[in-house]
Amino acid sequence: MKSQYYILSLVILFLLYIPSTAQQSTTAIVGGTLINTDGSDPIENSVIIIEDSIIANAGSMGEITIPENAHIVEADGLWIIPGLIDSHIHFFQSGGLYTRPDIIDLRSVVTYEEEELQMIRDNLDDTFARYLRSGVTSVVDVGGPMWNFEVRNKARASDAAPRVLVAGPLISTYQPDELTTDDPPIIEVAAPDEARELVREQAEMDADLIKIWYIVTRGRTVEDSLPIVEAVIDESRQYGIRVSVHATQLETARAAVKTGADILVHSVTDRLVDEEFITLLRENEVIYTPTLTVFERYPQVFNQEFTLTIPEFRYAHPDIVASLFDLRGLPEGELPSWIVERMRNPQPLQDDRPDLQNLKALHDGGVIIAAGTDAGNIGTPHGPAIFREFALMAQAGLSPMEILVTATRNGAKLMGMEEQLGTVTSGKLADLVILNSNPLEDIMNASDIEKVISNGTVFSPEELIPQSPENVVKQQVNAYNARDTEAFVSFYHPDATVYSFPDEVLASGYDEIYERYKQRFDEAPELHANITNRIVLGNIVIDEELITGIPGFEELEAVVIYEVEGDYIVNSWIIVEG
Repeated sequence: MKSQYYILSLVILFLLYIPSTAQQSTTAIVGGTLINTDGSDPIENSVIIIEDSIIANAGSMGEITIPENAHIVEADGLWIIPGLIDSHIHFFQSGGLYTRPDIIDLRSVVTYEEEELQMIRDNLDDTFARYLRSGVTSVVDVGGPMWNFEVRNKARASDAAPRVLVAGPLISTYQPDELTTDDPPIIEVAAPDEARELVREQAEMDADLIKIWYIVTRGRTVEDSLPIVEAVIDESRQYGIRVSVHATQLETARAAVKTGADILVHSVTDRLVDEEFITLLRENEVIYTPTLTVFERYPQVFNQEFTLTIPEFRYAHPDIVASLFDLRGLPEGELPSWIVERMRNPQPLQDDRPDLQNLKALHDGGVIIAAGTDAGNIGTPHGPAIFREFALMAQAGLSPMEILVTATRNGAKLMGMEEQLGTVTSGKLADLVILNSNPLEDIMNASDIEKVISNGTVFSPEELIPQSPENVVKQQVNAYNARDTEAFVSFYHPDATVYSFPDEVLASGYDEIYERYKQRFDEAPELHANITNRIVLGNIVIDEELITGIPGFEELEAVVIYEVEGDYIVNSWIIVEG
Protein backbone atom coordinates (compact mmCIF):
# COMPACT_ATOMS: atom_id res chain seq x y z
CA MET A 1 0.00 0.00 0.00
CA LYS A 2 2.83 2.42 0.91
CA SER A 3 4.47 1.81 -2.46
CA GLN A 4 1.22 2.72 -4.21
CA TYR A 5 1.04 6.06 -2.34
CA TYR A 6 4.70 6.67 -3.18
CA ILE A 7 4.11 6.09 -6.89
CA LEU A 8 0.99 8.30 -6.82
CA SER A 9 2.99 11.10 -5.15
CA LEU A 10 5.65 10.88 -7.83
CA VAL A 11 3.02 11.07 -10.56
CA ILE A 12 1.48 14.18 -8.98
CA LEU A 13 4.87 15.87 -8.65
CA PHE A 14 5.69 14.99 -12.26
CA LEU A 15 2.43 16.51 -13.46
CA LEU A 16 3.00 19.66 -11.44
CA TYR A 17 6.36 20.22 -13.08
CA ILE A 18 5.31 19.58 -16.67
CA PRO A 19 5.63 22.91 -18.53
CA SER A 20 2.17 24.30 -19.35
CA THR A 21 1.24 24.27 -23.02
CA ALA A 22 -1.44 26.94 -22.46
CA GLN A 23 -0.18 30.26 -23.73
CA GLN A 24 -1.28 33.48 -22.12
CA SER A 25 -2.74 35.87 -24.68
CA THR A 26 -1.09 39.28 -24.65
CA THR A 27 -2.38 42.31 -26.57
CA ALA A 28 -0.76 45.74 -26.71
CA ILE A 29 -2.76 48.76 -27.88
CA VAL A 30 -0.09 51.16 -29.02
CA GLY A 31 -0.02 54.84 -29.91
CA GLY A 32 -3.52 56.15 -29.24
CA THR A 33 -4.66 58.93 -26.92
CA LEU A 34 -6.04 57.31 -23.78
CA ILE A 35 -9.04 59.19 -22.39
CA ASN A 36 -9.55 57.70 -18.98
CA THR A 37 -12.51 58.54 -16.74
CA ASP A 38 -10.62 58.36 -13.45
CA GLY A 39 -9.95 62.10 -13.25
CA SER A 40 -6.52 61.93 -14.91
CA ASP A 41 -5.48 63.90 -17.99
CA PRO A 42 -5.57 62.21 -21.41
CA ILE A 43 -2.36 60.35 -22.27
CA GLU A 44 -1.08 60.87 -25.80
CA ASN A 45 0.98 58.12 -27.44
CA SER A 46 -0.25 55.62 -24.85
CA VAL A 47 0.32 51.91 -24.39
CA ILE A 48 -2.23 49.50 -22.88
CA ILE A 49 -1.15 45.94 -22.15
CA ILE A 50 -3.89 43.30 -21.89
CA GLU A 51 -3.16 39.83 -20.50
CA ASP A 52 -6.05 37.55 -21.46
CA SER A 53 -9.09 39.48 -20.17
CA ILE A 54 -7.26 41.81 -17.73
CA ILE A 55 -5.59 45.18 -18.16
CA ALA A 56 -2.02 44.50 -17.02
CA ASN A 57 -0.70 48.03 -17.48
CA ALA A 58 -1.58 51.37 -19.02
CA GLY A 59 0.44 54.53 -19.46
CA SER A 60 2.64 56.48 -21.86
CA MET A 61 4.90 54.91 -24.47
CA GLY A 62 8.10 55.68 -22.57
CA GLU A 63 6.87 54.13 -19.33
CA ILE A 64 5.44 50.79 -20.51
CA THR A 65 7.47 47.85 -21.82
CA ILE A 66 5.71 45.98 -24.63
CA PRO A 67 6.14 42.20 -24.28
CA GLU A 68 7.83 40.55 -27.24
CA ASN A 69 4.97 38.09 -27.72
CA ALA A 70 2.25 40.74 -27.70
CA HIS A 71 -0.28 41.06 -30.50
CA ILE A 72 -0.03 44.71 -31.51
CA VAL A 73 -3.14 46.81 -32.14
CA GLU A 74 -1.98 50.02 -33.80
CA ALA A 75 -3.85 53.09 -32.54
CA ASP A 76 -1.79 55.99 -33.89
CA GLY A 77 -4.08 58.99 -34.40
CA LEU A 78 -6.95 57.27 -32.57
CA TRP A 79 -8.61 57.72 -29.17
CA ILE A 80 -9.28 55.08 -26.51
CA ILE A 81 -12.03 55.14 -23.86
CA PRO A 82 -13.33 52.57 -21.37
CA GLY A 83 -16.13 50.33 -22.62
CA LEU A 84 -19.52 52.02 -22.42
CA ILE A 85 -22.22 50.87 -20.01
CA ASP A 86 -25.95 51.22 -20.63
CA SER A 87 -27.39 51.04 -17.13
CA HIS A 88 -31.06 50.66 -18.12
CA ILE A 89 -32.30 48.33 -20.85
CA HIS A 90 -34.98 45.62 -21.33
CA PHE A 91 -34.25 42.54 -23.42
CA PHE A 92 -37.91 41.47 -23.45
CA GLN A 93 -38.69 44.50 -25.62
CA SER A 94 -37.42 44.94 -29.18
CA GLY A 95 -37.47 48.71 -29.60
CA GLY A 96 -40.02 48.29 -32.40
CA LEU A 97 -43.64 49.34 -32.81
CA TYR A 98 -45.25 46.12 -31.58
CA THR A 99 -43.34 45.60 -28.36
CA ARG A 100 -45.60 47.38 -25.85
CA PRO A 101 -49.25 46.47 -26.50
CA ASP A 102 -50.13 48.07 -23.16
CA ILE A 103 -49.12 51.42 -24.73
CA ILE A 104 -50.34 50.91 -28.29
CA ASP A 105 -52.27 47.72 -28.94
CA LEU A 106 -51.48 46.37 -32.41
CA ARG A 107 -51.86 42.69 -31.57
CA SER A 108 -54.27 42.36 -34.50
CA VAL A 109 -51.29 43.11 -36.75
CA VAL A 110 -48.48 41.33 -34.90
CA THR A 111 -49.33 38.88 -32.13
CA TYR A 112 -47.46 39.54 -28.91
CA GLU A 113 -46.41 36.14 -27.56
CA GLU A 114 -46.29 34.12 -30.80
CA GLU A 115 -44.51 36.70 -32.98
CA GLU A 116 -43.04 39.64 -31.04
CA LEU A 117 -41.63 37.79 -28.02
CA GLN A 118 -40.50 34.84 -30.13
CA MET A 119 -38.69 37.15 -32.55
CA ILE A 120 -36.93 38.84 -29.62
CA ARG A 121 -35.68 35.54 -28.22
CA ASP A 122 -34.64 34.23 -31.65
CA ASN A 123 -32.55 37.36 -32.28
CA LEU A 124 -30.69 37.71 -28.98
CA ASP A 125 -27.29 37.03 -30.56
CA ASP A 126 -27.90 39.87 -33.00
CA THR A 127 -29.00 42.16 -30.17
CA PHE A 128 -25.84 41.33 -28.20
CA ALA A 129 -23.69 42.10 -31.25
CA ARG A 130 -25.40 45.47 -31.80
CA TYR A 131 -24.49 46.51 -28.27
CA LEU A 132 -20.83 45.69 -28.85
CA ARG A 133 -20.96 47.37 -32.29
CA SER A 134 -22.04 50.50 -30.43
CA GLY A 135 -19.15 50.25 -27.96
CA VAL A 136 -21.49 49.15 -25.17
CA THR A 137 -19.62 46.36 -23.41
CA SER A 138 -21.95 46.08 -20.37
CA VAL A 139 -25.70 46.44 -19.89
CA VAL A 140 -28.11 46.26 -16.98
CA ASP A 141 -31.53 44.81 -17.73
CA VAL A 142 -33.64 46.30 -14.96
CA GLY A 143 -36.61 44.01 -15.23
CA GLY A 144 -38.35 41.45 -17.38
CA PRO A 145 -39.78 37.94 -17.44
CA MET A 146 -38.05 35.15 -15.56
CA TRP A 147 -36.42 34.15 -18.85
CA ASN A 148 -34.23 37.21 -18.31
CA PHE A 149 -31.98 34.87 -16.36
CA GLU A 150 -31.64 32.68 -19.46
CA VAL A 151 -30.58 35.80 -21.38
CA ARG A 152 -27.84 36.44 -18.83
CA ASN A 153 -26.64 32.84 -19.14
CA LYS A 154 -26.62 33.08 -22.93
CA ALA A 155 -24.58 36.29 -22.82
CA ARG A 156 -22.07 34.74 -20.40
CA ALA A 157 -21.56 31.83 -22.81
CA SER A 158 -20.79 34.11 -25.77
CA ASP A 159 -17.65 36.09 -26.55
CA ALA A 160 -19.64 38.44 -28.80
CA ALA A 161 -21.98 39.69 -26.09
CA PRO A 162 -21.90 42.49 -23.54
CA ARG A 163 -21.58 41.76 -19.86
CA VAL A 164 -25.20 41.40 -18.67
CA LEU A 165 -26.75 42.03 -15.26
CA VAL A 166 -30.47 41.37 -14.81
CA ALA A 167 -33.49 41.81 -12.60
CA GLY A 168 -36.51 39.55 -12.82
CA PRO A 169 -40.16 40.66 -13.06
CA LEU A 170 -40.98 44.15 -11.85
CA ILE A 171 -42.78 44.09 -8.50
CA SER A 172 -45.74 46.41 -8.75
CA THR A 173 -49.17 47.35 -7.46
CA TYR A 174 -50.38 47.50 -11.07
CA GLN A 175 -50.13 44.97 -13.90
CA PRO A 176 -51.02 45.79 -17.52
CA ASP A 177 -53.39 43.15 -18.91
CA GLU A 178 -51.78 43.35 -22.35
CA LEU A 179 -48.39 42.21 -20.97
CA THR A 180 -49.81 39.38 -18.89
CA THR A 181 -48.44 36.07 -20.14
CA ASP A 182 -47.39 32.80 -18.50
CA ASP A 183 -44.10 34.56 -17.70
CA PRO A 184 -45.03 38.23 -17.25
CA PRO A 185 -42.47 41.07 -17.05
CA ILE A 186 -44.53 42.88 -14.41
CA ILE A 187 -46.26 41.19 -11.48
CA GLU A 188 -48.93 42.85 -9.38
CA VAL A 189 -48.83 42.30 -5.64
CA ALA A 190 -51.59 43.21 -3.19
CA ALA A 191 -49.76 42.77 0.10
CA PRO A 192 -46.23 42.97 1.56
CA ASP A 193 -46.03 39.18 2.03
CA GLU A 194 -46.58 38.65 -1.69
CA ALA A 195 -43.85 41.18 -2.44
CA ARG A 196 -41.41 39.39 -0.14
CA GLU A 197 -42.13 36.06 -1.84
CA LEU A 198 -41.33 37.55 -5.26
CA VAL A 199 -38.02 38.85 -3.89
CA ARG A 200 -37.20 35.38 -2.59
CA GLU A 201 -38.01 33.80 -5.97
CA GLN A 202 -35.64 36.18 -7.74
CA ALA A 203 -32.96 35.76 -5.07
CA GLU A 204 -33.00 32.03 -5.80
CA MET A 205 -32.11 32.90 -9.39
CA ASP A 206 -29.22 35.09 -8.18
CA ALA A 207 -30.83 38.33 -9.36
CA ASP A 208 -28.39 41.22 -9.70
CA LEU A 209 -31.09 43.75 -8.81
CA ILE A 210 -34.70 43.85 -7.65
CA LYS A 211 -36.96 46.31 -9.44
CA ILE A 212 -40.05 48.07 -8.06
CA TRP A 213 -42.55 49.67 -10.42
CA TYR A 214 -43.79 52.48 -8.19
CA ILE A 215 -46.89 53.58 -10.12
CA VAL A 216 -49.52 55.70 -8.44
CA THR A 217 -52.69 55.02 -10.39
CA ARG A 218 -55.76 57.25 -10.36
CA GLY A 219 -57.52 57.29 -7.01
CA ARG A 220 -54.41 56.19 -5.07
CA THR A 221 -51.75 58.11 -3.16
CA VAL A 222 -47.99 57.82 -2.81
CA GLU A 223 -48.47 56.42 0.71
CA ASP A 224 -50.86 53.65 -0.42
CA SER A 225 -48.03 51.67 -2.02
CA LEU A 226 -45.36 52.36 0.59
CA PRO A 227 -45.89 49.10 2.53
CA ILE A 228 -45.10 47.18 -0.68
CA VAL A 229 -41.98 49.28 -1.32
CA GLU A 230 -40.83 48.88 2.28
CA ALA A 231 -41.34 45.10 2.16
CA VAL A 232 -39.38 44.72 -1.10
CA ILE A 233 -36.47 46.78 0.17
CA ASP A 234 -36.37 45.03 3.54
CA GLU A 235 -36.52 41.54 2.04
CA SER A 236 -33.90 42.41 -0.60
CA ARG A 237 -31.56 43.55 2.16
CA GLN A 238 -31.75 40.06 3.67
CA TYR A 239 -30.19 38.70 0.48
CA GLY A 240 -27.74 41.54 -0.12
CA ILE A 241 -29.50 42.56 -3.34
CA ARG A 242 -29.82 46.23 -4.23
CA VAL A 243 -33.19 47.73 -5.16
CA SER A 244 -33.95 49.88 -8.19
CA VAL A 245 -37.18 51.85 -8.42
CA HIS A 246 -39.20 53.22 -11.33
CA ALA A 247 -40.53 56.47 -9.89
CA THR A 248 -40.91 59.36 -12.34
CA GLN A 249 -42.87 61.67 -10.03
CA LEU A 250 -40.91 63.75 -7.54
CA GLU A 251 -42.89 62.58 -4.52
CA THR A 252 -42.75 58.88 -5.40
CA ALA A 253 -39.01 59.20 -6.03
CA ARG A 254 -38.54 61.02 -2.72
CA ALA A 255 -40.54 58.37 -0.83
CA ALA A 256 -38.60 55.55 -2.52
CA VAL A 257 -35.25 57.02 -1.51
CA LYS A 258 -36.36 57.70 2.06
CA THR A 259 -37.46 54.07 2.25
CA GLY A 260 -34.01 52.89 1.16
CA ALA A 261 -33.93 52.61 -2.65
CA ASP A 262 -30.43 52.29 -4.09
CA ILE A 263 -31.14 53.31 -7.69
CA LEU A 264 -33.72 55.53 -9.39
CA VAL A 265 -33.97 54.12 -12.89
CA HIS A 266 -35.64 57.16 -14.52
CA SER A 267 -35.66 60.93 -14.42
CA VAL A 268 -38.15 62.87 -12.38
CA THR A 269 -40.39 64.26 -15.12
CA ASP A 270 -43.40 65.89 -13.47
CA ARG A 271 -41.65 68.91 -11.94
CA LEU A 272 -38.29 70.41 -11.05
CA VAL A 273 -36.43 68.79 -8.17
CA ASP A 274 -35.74 70.71 -4.97
CA GLU A 275 -32.64 71.06 -2.79
CA GLU A 276 -33.99 68.59 -0.22
CA PHE A 277 -34.27 65.92 -2.92
CA ILE A 278 -30.79 66.62 -4.28
CA THR A 279 -29.31 66.40 -0.77
CA LEU A 280 -31.28 63.23 -0.06
CA LEU A 281 -29.83 61.46 -3.11
CA ARG A 282 -26.28 62.73 -2.56
CA GLU A 283 -26.10 61.82 1.13
CA ASN A 284 -27.59 58.36 0.55
CA GLU A 285 -25.35 57.76 -2.50
CA VAL A 286 -28.40 56.92 -4.60
CA ILE A 287 -27.62 56.44 -8.30
CA TYR A 288 -29.85 58.33 -10.75
CA THR A 289 -30.32 57.04 -14.31
CA PRO A 290 -31.94 59.74 -16.51
CA THR A 291 -33.19 57.66 -19.52
CA LEU A 292 -33.81 60.93 -21.39
CA THR A 293 -34.19 59.18 -24.75
CA VAL A 294 -37.22 57.07 -23.95
CA PHE A 295 -39.27 60.07 -22.83
CA GLU A 296 -39.04 61.68 -26.26
CA ARG A 297 -39.29 58.58 -28.41
CA TYR A 298 -42.85 57.54 -27.57
CA PRO A 299 -44.35 60.92 -28.59
CA GLN A 300 -42.09 61.06 -31.64
CA VAL A 301 -43.29 57.67 -32.86
CA PHE A 302 -46.93 58.64 -32.26
CA ASN A 303 -46.39 61.97 -34.05
CA GLN A 304 -44.33 60.21 -36.77
CA GLU A 305 -41.67 62.90 -36.26
CA PHE A 306 -38.24 61.57 -35.34
CA THR A 307 -34.81 62.57 -34.05
CA LEU A 308 -33.04 59.26 -34.64
CA THR A 309 -29.28 59.72 -34.80
CA ILE A 310 -27.22 58.52 -37.75
CA PRO A 311 -25.64 55.80 -35.54
CA GLU A 312 -29.15 54.56 -34.76
CA PHE A 313 -29.99 54.32 -38.45
CA ARG A 314 -26.68 52.51 -39.09
CA TYR A 315 -26.20 50.25 -36.04
CA ALA A 316 -29.75 49.39 -34.94
CA HIS A 317 -31.55 46.43 -36.50
CA PRO A 318 -33.00 47.94 -39.72
CA ASP A 319 -36.22 45.92 -39.54
CA ILE A 320 -36.88 47.10 -35.98
CA VAL A 321 -36.35 50.71 -37.03
CA ALA A 322 -38.53 50.17 -40.12
CA SER A 323 -41.44 49.02 -37.95
CA LEU A 324 -41.60 52.46 -36.33
CA PHE A 325 -42.87 53.90 -39.62
CA ASP A 326 -45.60 51.28 -40.01
CA LEU A 327 -48.16 53.69 -38.56
CA ARG A 328 -48.12 55.48 -41.94
CA GLY A 329 -48.64 52.25 -43.86
CA LEU A 330 -51.23 50.42 -41.75
CA PRO A 331 -54.93 50.80 -42.60
CA GLU A 332 -56.66 53.23 -40.23
CA GLY A 333 -58.97 50.42 -39.15
CA GLU A 334 -55.98 48.63 -37.60
CA LEU A 335 -54.95 51.67 -35.55
CA PRO A 336 -56.34 52.94 -32.25
CA SER A 337 -58.43 56.06 -32.87
CA TRP A 338 -56.20 58.19 -30.67
CA ILE A 339 -53.18 57.33 -32.87
CA VAL A 340 -55.06 58.35 -36.02
CA GLU A 341 -55.93 61.68 -34.39
CA ARG A 342 -52.38 62.11 -33.09
CA MET A 343 -50.86 61.68 -36.57
CA ARG A 344 -53.36 64.13 -38.05
CA ASN A 345 -52.63 66.67 -35.34
CA PRO A 346 -49.17 65.99 -33.92
CA GLN A 347 -48.70 67.25 -30.38
CA PRO A 348 -45.68 69.56 -30.09
CA LEU A 349 -42.86 68.14 -28.03
CA GLN A 350 -41.95 70.01 -24.87
CA ASP A 351 -39.00 72.36 -25.36
CA ASP A 352 -38.34 73.19 -21.72
CA ARG A 353 -38.07 69.61 -20.49
CA PRO A 354 -38.00 69.09 -16.70
CA ASP A 355 -35.97 65.89 -17.08
CA LEU A 356 -33.09 67.75 -18.75
CA GLN A 357 -33.16 70.52 -16.16
CA ASN A 358 -33.29 67.98 -13.34
CA LEU A 359 -30.31 66.09 -14.73
CA LYS A 360 -28.20 69.24 -14.70
CA ALA A 361 -29.33 70.21 -11.18
CA LEU A 362 -28.67 66.75 -9.78
CA HIS A 363 -25.30 66.41 -11.52
CA ASP A 364 -24.16 69.81 -10.30
CA GLY A 365 -25.44 68.88 -6.84
CA GLY A 366 -23.06 65.93 -6.61
CA VAL A 367 -25.53 63.11 -7.28
CA ILE A 368 -24.13 59.99 -9.00
CA ILE A 369 -25.49 59.89 -12.56
CA ALA A 370 -25.33 56.66 -14.59
CA ALA A 371 -26.21 56.77 -18.30
CA GLY A 372 -29.13 54.58 -19.35
CA THR A 373 -31.54 54.61 -22.26
CA ASP A 374 -34.45 52.24 -21.42
CA ALA A 375 -33.60 50.54 -24.72
CA GLY A 376 -36.21 48.09 -25.94
CA ASN A 377 -39.08 50.50 -25.50
CA ILE A 378 -40.84 51.72 -28.64
CA GLY A 379 -38.44 53.90 -30.61
CA THR A 380 -35.40 53.24 -28.40
CA PRO A 381 -33.28 50.63 -30.21
CA HIS A 382 -30.87 48.27 -28.50
CA GLY A 383 -27.26 49.40 -28.84
CA PRO A 384 -26.93 52.80 -30.51
CA ALA A 385 -29.67 54.52 -28.46
CA ILE A 386 -26.81 55.40 -26.09
CA PHE A 387 -25.69 58.06 -28.57
CA ARG A 388 -29.02 59.87 -28.50
CA GLU A 389 -28.79 59.72 -24.71
CA PHE A 390 -25.36 61.36 -24.96
CA ALA A 391 -26.73 64.10 -27.22
CA LEU A 392 -29.53 64.88 -24.76
CA MET A 393 -27.11 64.89 -21.81
CA ALA A 394 -25.02 67.42 -23.72
CA GLN A 395 -28.17 69.44 -24.38
CA ALA A 396 -28.80 69.41 -20.61
CA GLY A 397 -25.40 71.00 -20.07
CA LEU A 398 -23.01 68.14 -19.29
CA SER A 399 -19.53 68.21 -20.85
CA PRO A 400 -18.23 65.33 -22.99
CA MET A 401 -15.98 64.11 -20.17
CA GLU A 402 -18.83 64.29 -17.66
CA ILE A 403 -21.00 62.26 -20.02
CA LEU A 404 -18.28 59.64 -20.49
CA VAL A 405 -17.99 59.31 -16.70
CA THR A 406 -21.73 58.57 -16.44
CA ALA A 407 -21.39 55.82 -19.06
CA THR A 408 -18.23 54.21 -17.66
CA ARG A 409 -17.14 54.78 -14.06
CA ASN A 410 -20.62 55.54 -12.73
CA GLY A 411 -22.16 52.71 -14.73
CA ALA A 412 -19.67 50.35 -13.11
CA LYS A 413 -20.71 51.69 -9.70
CA LEU A 414 -24.36 50.98 -10.52
CA MET A 415 -23.37 47.43 -11.49
CA GLY A 416 -21.53 47.03 -8.19
CA MET A 417 -18.38 46.41 -10.25
CA GLU A 418 -16.37 49.60 -9.77
CA GLU A 419 -13.36 47.48 -8.77
CA GLN A 420 -13.53 45.55 -12.06
CA LEU A 421 -14.87 48.01 -14.65
CA GLY A 422 -15.31 51.64 -15.59
CA THR A 423 -11.75 52.93 -16.00
CA VAL A 424 -8.60 51.83 -17.83
CA THR A 425 -6.72 50.68 -14.76
CA SER A 426 -4.29 47.84 -14.07
CA GLY A 427 -6.13 44.81 -12.74
CA LYS A 428 -9.51 45.72 -14.23
CA LEU A 429 -11.33 43.84 -16.96
CA ALA A 430 -10.25 44.78 -20.47
CA ASP A 431 -13.35 46.52 -21.85
CA LEU A 432 -12.27 49.33 -24.19
CA VAL A 433 -13.40 51.23 -27.28
CA ILE A 434 -11.00 52.61 -29.89
CA LEU A 435 -12.39 55.65 -31.71
CA ASN A 436 -11.50 57.40 -34.94
CA SER A 437 -12.45 60.84 -33.59
CA ASN A 438 -11.93 62.73 -30.34
CA PRO A 439 -15.01 62.39 -28.07
CA LEU A 440 -13.87 65.33 -25.91
CA GLU A 441 -14.39 67.64 -28.91
CA ASP A 442 -17.86 66.26 -29.64
CA ILE A 443 -19.48 63.51 -27.58
CA MET A 444 -21.09 62.10 -30.74
CA ASN A 445 -17.57 61.09 -31.82
CA ALA A 446 -17.99 58.24 -29.34
CA SER A 447 -20.01 56.57 -32.11
CA ASP A 448 -17.10 56.72 -34.60
CA ILE A 449 -15.78 53.30 -33.65
CA GLU A 450 -12.66 51.61 -35.01
CA LYS A 451 -12.40 48.64 -32.62
CA VAL A 452 -14.18 47.27 -29.57
CA ILE A 453 -12.39 45.24 -26.90
CA SER A 454 -14.72 43.18 -24.73
CA ASN A 455 -13.24 41.08 -21.95
CA GLY A 456 -9.91 41.19 -23.76
CA THR A 457 -11.25 40.08 -27.17
CA VAL A 458 -10.71 42.55 -30.01
CA PHE A 459 -13.59 43.03 -32.46
CA SER A 460 -13.89 45.10 -35.61
CA PRO A 461 -17.32 46.60 -36.27
CA GLU A 462 -17.62 44.63 -39.51
CA GLU A 463 -17.30 41.26 -37.83
CA LEU A 464 -19.90 42.16 -35.21
CA ILE A 465 -22.53 43.44 -37.65
CA PRO A 466 -21.56 42.61 -41.24
CA GLN A 467 -22.91 45.20 -43.62
CA SER A 468 -24.64 44.15 -46.86
CA PRO A 469 -26.08 45.97 -49.88
CA GLU A 470 -29.58 45.07 -48.72
CA ASN A 471 -29.00 46.51 -45.25
CA VAL A 472 -27.57 49.74 -46.67
CA VAL A 473 -30.74 50.16 -48.73
CA LYS A 474 -32.96 49.28 -45.75
CA GLN A 475 -31.20 51.88 -43.61
CA GLN A 476 -31.54 54.47 -46.36
CA VAL A 477 -35.28 53.76 -46.69
CA ASN A 478 -35.65 54.20 -42.93
CA ALA A 479 -33.99 57.61 -43.13
CA TYR A 480 -36.31 58.46 -46.07
CA ASN A 481 -39.38 57.55 -44.04
CA ALA A 482 -38.04 59.58 -41.12
CA ARG A 483 -37.65 62.47 -43.59
CA ASP A 484 -34.18 63.03 -42.16
CA THR A 485 -32.14 64.60 -44.96
CA GLU A 486 -28.75 64.38 -43.25
CA ALA A 487 -29.21 60.73 -42.33
CA PHE A 488 -30.63 59.89 -45.77
CA VAL A 489 -27.72 61.41 -47.67
CA SER A 490 -25.19 59.77 -45.32
CA PHE A 491 -25.93 56.48 -47.11
CA TYR A 492 -24.85 57.93 -50.48
CA HIS A 493 -21.25 58.10 -51.64
CA PRO A 494 -20.04 61.73 -51.98
CA ASP A 495 -19.80 61.19 -55.76
CA ALA A 496 -23.10 59.27 -56.11
CA THR A 497 -25.59 60.04 -58.86
CA VAL A 498 -29.39 59.72 -58.80
CA TYR A 499 -30.96 59.07 -62.21
CA SER A 500 -34.40 59.01 -63.68
CA PHE A 501 -34.18 55.66 -65.45
CA PRO A 502 -32.28 55.10 -67.64
CA ASP A 503 -29.85 58.04 -67.82
CA GLU A 504 -31.41 61.40 -66.94
CA VAL A 505 -29.37 62.89 -64.08
CA LEU A 506 -31.61 64.15 -61.27
CA ALA A 507 -28.85 64.92 -58.77
CA SER A 508 -25.12 64.30 -58.65
CA GLY A 509 -22.89 64.55 -55.61
CA TYR A 510 -23.67 65.08 -51.95
CA ASP A 511 -24.85 68.70 -52.17
CA GLU A 512 -27.28 68.18 -55.05
CA ILE A 513 -28.73 65.00 -53.53
CA TYR A 514 -29.10 66.78 -50.20
CA GLU A 515 -30.95 69.76 -51.69
CA ARG A 516 -33.24 67.56 -53.82
CA TYR A 517 -34.40 65.44 -50.91
CA LYS A 518 -34.54 68.26 -48.36
CA GLN A 519 -37.04 69.99 -50.63
CA ARG A 520 -39.00 66.73 -51.03
CA PHE A 521 -39.12 66.11 -47.27
CA ASP A 522 -40.10 69.71 -46.53
CA GLU A 523 -42.93 69.62 -49.05
CA ALA A 524 -44.29 66.23 -47.96
CA PRO A 525 -44.50 65.96 -44.16
CA GLU A 526 -46.50 62.70 -44.46
CA LEU A 527 -44.18 61.06 -46.99
CA HIS A 528 -43.92 57.29 -46.64
CA ALA A 529 -42.42 54.56 -48.83
CA ASN A 530 -43.78 51.06 -48.33
CA ILE A 531 -41.53 48.39 -49.86
CA THR A 532 -43.80 45.87 -51.56
CA ASN A 533 -41.06 43.72 -53.09
CA ARG A 534 -37.26 43.56 -53.05
CA ILE A 535 -34.77 41.72 -55.26
CA VAL A 536 -31.08 41.48 -54.37
CA LEU A 537 -28.53 40.53 -57.05
CA GLY A 538 -25.01 40.87 -55.69
CA ASN A 539 -24.48 44.56 -55.04
CA ILE A 540 -27.66 45.54 -56.90
CA VAL A 541 -30.87 46.01 -54.91
CA ILE A 542 -34.20 46.56 -56.68
CA ASP A 543 -37.13 47.87 -54.65
CA GLU A 544 -40.76 48.07 -55.66
CA GLU A 545 -42.33 50.87 -53.63
CA LEU A 546 -45.77 52.26 -52.89
CA ILE A 547 -45.28 55.91 -52.02
CA THR A 548 -47.89 57.98 -50.17
CA GLY A 549 -47.92 61.48 -48.75
CA ILE A 550 -46.81 63.38 -51.87
CA PRO A 551 -49.08 66.42 -52.31
CA GLY A 552 -51.36 66.01 -55.31
CA PHE A 553 -51.10 62.22 -55.42
CA GLU A 554 -53.01 59.66 -53.40
CA GLU A 555 -50.23 57.14 -54.00
CA LEU A 556 -47.47 56.42 -56.51
CA GLU A 557 -45.91 53.15 -57.59
CA ALA A 558 -42.16 53.26 -58.16
CA VAL A 559 -39.19 51.03 -58.80
CA VAL A 560 -35.77 52.09 -57.51
CA ILE A 561 -32.56 50.35 -58.52
CA TYR A 562 -29.58 50.79 -56.19
CA GLU A 563 -25.92 50.06 -56.85
CA VAL A 564 -24.09 49.63 -53.55
CA GLU A 565 -20.38 49.52 -52.80
CA GLY A 566 -19.33 48.92 -49.20
CA ASP A 567 -21.38 51.13 -46.89
CA TYR A 568 -22.63 53.49 -49.61
CA ILE A 569 -25.05 53.76 -52.50
CA VAL A 570 -23.00 54.86 -55.52
CA ASN A 571 -25.84 55.11 -58.06
CA SER A 572 -29.61 54.86 -58.06
CA TRP A 573 -32.18 54.80 -60.85
CA ILE A 574 -35.82 55.79 -60.24
CA ILE A 575 -38.78 54.61 -62.33
CA VAL A 576 -42.14 56.19 -61.39
CA GLU A 577 -45.51 55.20 -62.86
CA GLY A 578 -46.79 57.54 -65.51
